[in-house]
Amino acid sequence: MDPVISQLAGLVLAGEAIDREGAMQLADVTGERLYDLFYWANRVRMARFGLSVTFCSIAAGRVGGCSEDCKFCAQSARHQTHIQAGPAATDAQLVAAAREAVRAGAGSFGIVNPGRSPSAKELAGLADSYRELAAVGSLRLCASLGCLTLDQARRLCAMGVRRYNHNLETSRRFYPSIVSTHAFDDRVNTLRNVKAAGMDICSGGIFNLGETWADRVDMAITLRELGAVMVPLNFLHPIPGTPLADRPAMPAMDVLKVVAIYRLLLPGAEIKLAGGRELNLRDLQSWMFYCGATSAMVGNYLTTCGRPTEQDQAMVRDLGLTLRNEHQP
Repeated sequence: MDPVISQLAGLVLAGEAIDREGAMQLADVTGERLYDLFYWANRVRMARFGLSVTFCSIAAGRVGGCSEDCKFCAQSARHQTHIQAGPAATDAQLVAAAREAVRAGAGSFGIVNPGRSPSAKELAGLADSYRELAAVGSLRLCASLGCLTLDQARRLCAMGVRRYNHNLETSRRFYPSIVSTHAFDDRVNTLRNVKAAGMDICSGGIFNLGETWADRVDMAITLRELGAVMVPLNFLHPIPGTPLADRPAMPAMDVLKVVAIYRLLLPGAEIKLAGGRELNLRDLQSWMFYCGATSAMVGNYLTTCGRPTEQDQAMVRDLGLTLRNEHQP
């Protein structure tokens, strides 16, 4: 067993945090040492979460026409992609999606809208939507609507939204390389407003944008400092028409290495595999749990399709894991 990885994992199991120097030692792990890293990430996962995992699901409140220029995103109006701006989903469509999420075993369901931040009209209209979704039951209500002021965050919390997703996407250093229309601190301030309003922070990022392992470590440390309780890990699914359309898929073992490092750096957070897991992990999707993940997004994503939810349910059963509904009325 690798002594460096064992020592760092021992700190986590003893309730201590790995500092940046230690995290960079984990980032340097390659070859057969990766299997030791995966082993210890699984030990930490088992110590904190046992055999339980969670599913979540999302639905688009509307699609396309985003004003921002995130290089990876098919919904940006600045990119010529297959996504065209369309009408907002009806409450009936959102309720149908929520009921499907319940059937899939999801414990959380979120409305996702593109754009820098929600308009006053958009925010007001969501009150009725969340009232309808609350009647579905068995779901933690979530949202992802862009940057929020403290007042906007409080209004969403009053609607019954308990968790807000706003990804950092990458490190502070690398962020200007992928987004120019708003700043990294806009995202950080939104997360602080979310927490101050009484909602849980759901925040992670997207990998394989051209960032370094140091960027990946630094984002994890920032998320730890902000108190993220759910950390979605997305892996680039290149979309024709975006600036990153020609990037090759991320090696599956690098995907699993990211998962393991995030488990060790964020031992108490739910680590969720989200967009791009099917494309980048392929036959190794079930390994995500052994490497430290405790959650998966199921169903379709916003602009790409996921696999049938029955396959994800079967994967959990085959691994001897149990689905935990984290919904709290």
